Amino acid sequence: MAKLIIYFQKTLDERKLESNFKYLRSNSGKIILVMIMIILSRAASFFIDYIIYAIVYYFLLKLGVLGFVIANAMFFLYKVLSCTFLGSTFGMRLLNLKLKNNSFLNCLKREIYRIASAFYYIGYLYAFFDKDRRCLHDIASNTYVTYNEEIEVKKDKRLFYAINILFIISLIKFSSNFVFNEIGLIGLKKVAVSDEYFQSFDGDNLLSLTQDELYLKTLGRKYTAVVDMNGKRQLVRLSNKLRYSEFFKLNIVDKKIVGEFLFRIDLPLQYISSVNFRGKLEIVGVSPNGDIVLIDENGKIVSKDKLNNFDIFMLKCGKLDEDDFDEAVLLDRNGNVQVYKYQNGLKLIYSGKMGEDIIPQCFYVDNGIYVVTKADERNMFYYYKFLEGRFAFQYKKDFKKNGINNIFKFGDGFIVSSIYRNNMSLKIGKIQKMEVYDKNLKLKQNFGNRRARLYAYYVRNVEDVIDIDGDGRDEIILKAVGSDDVYGQGYIVEVYK
Repeated sequence: MAKLIIYFQKTLDERKLESNFKYLRSNSGKIILVMIMIILSRAASFFIDYIIYAIVYYFLLKLGVLGFVIANAMFFLYKVLSCTFLGSTFGMRLLNLKLKNNSFLNCLKREIYRIASAFYYIGYLYAFFDKDRRCLHDIASNTYVTYNEEIEVKKDKRLFYAINILFIISLIKFSSNFVFNEIGLIGLKKVAVSDEYFQSFDGDNLLSLTQDELYLKTLGRKYTAVVDMNGKRQLVRLSNKLRYSEFFKLNIVDKKIVGEFLFRIDLPLQYISSVNFRGKLEIVGVSPNGDIVLIDENGKIVSKDKLNNFDIFMLKCGKLDEDDFDEAVLLDRNGNVQVYKYQNGLKLIYSGKMGEDIIPQCFYVDNGIYVVTKADERNMFYYYKFLEGRFAFQYKKDFKKNGINNIFKFGDGFIVSSIYRNNMSLKIGKIQKMEVYDKNLKLKQNFGNRRARLYAYYVRNVEDVIDIDGDGRDEIILKAVGSDDVYGQGYIVEVYK
């Protein structure tokens, strides 16, 4: 592309189109050709310079958002200084382009006003309509890009005012996008964060997994729960092994989560949840061998049962019926559900379908079951009550939102955790979003998106929403997996309020 543009540049020089500017003005076709060649040259030079930016950015990946900021600041200074002292950037020099009126102040203003041009690319497209091929940031800084001719540029005050208005609008848009898309988790206060923990995938054939199966084994498995211990609630973590499981108490010390070993049980659990079966919060867990167990705060297996041909993909607990105690609800990918209650031991009180033949994505329990299902490339939101030992359909609504991977009860509504799993590998687009909806599916709060940029971001999935400290306000527990860890064996636990 660059060689082709240079060839046309030389052809134009041979015909002396540039040196005879009056002749060009008398020949509209050739004027248009020169305009197009300069615009194409500018686009090609920007692409060449962007390669330099990408190389610098690559070496700053591990710094996360800070690396993104540093790379952009360096790119900004590179363009200002190179245009000031050399009259062109490296890409412009390769394509024989020069920046005129290139004082330091003009070059500085030119890069600042580039924000206005970037607003839906309006400022760049304007070059096709300007007689001197100038973008809006060129006009605002009184500069212009050319091969070798000199032109007289005049200030247009009305256009300058319009550019400033566009600059303010674009700056607001850029700033808000940066906060929501690069930082994210807006409106949440970080309570504590752990060091990196590791989960065992011994015996799992990871290489043969589908995207959904890999997700379930990385972000989808739940490893934290809250237990009543010594009169107060305590966050605990499961460390799953091939033949047994270890539990650790997660103490919050000066915004840092510090693990303390609690106990070991001789079952390899993969899903755990807090449950109030007996008037206090304990742990219900499911093993890959189909065992379901109730564990008290001392590590004693209070009760144990065997699942009947049930391939669990999600476990949630909550008040399903009208009594004061929780039920444990297990769901598989085919829409089959099993419900357990504690009646002098774990007792299966329901096994079968909830209702329609659905493909469930996730669910939560709150005086019934709210379940998100996938149908015809869209999501449906179902609500079933549990009456007299069976599920009774209440309503279903079209949930116009894609990428939902988990929901939890949150106040009078629910919190949605969305992760676009395909984009996690491609590292493009928006890979993570957290929102709060009411039960009428009206958006109440958006905690921000997180882009899948090339830097070492963390992919955060909501593990639980529960009041840990007993102040009446829920904490949000997140499991965060690093981008470099394809299988998600390493993760950190974060607590937000």
